[in-house]
Amino acid sequence: MKIYMKVTNDEYELPVAVAESRTILAKMVGTTPETVSSRISHKSPGWAMVEISESDTEDDE
Repeated sequence: MKIYMKVTNDEYELPVAVAESRTILAKMVGTTPETVSSRISHKSPGWAMVEISESDTEDDE
């Protein structure tokens, strides 16, 4: 699963907006999905994509 994020533009990179798709994130921050993809692929400050493995999302029982 991929998580797309708009983060603060500082050393902490705190999440400002978090979404499961670039389209949802784009709507949240007022831009286009293409801009989100471009910013992430060019490693622009303030943008991030994190890949979470399915084993990380399961609860330990």
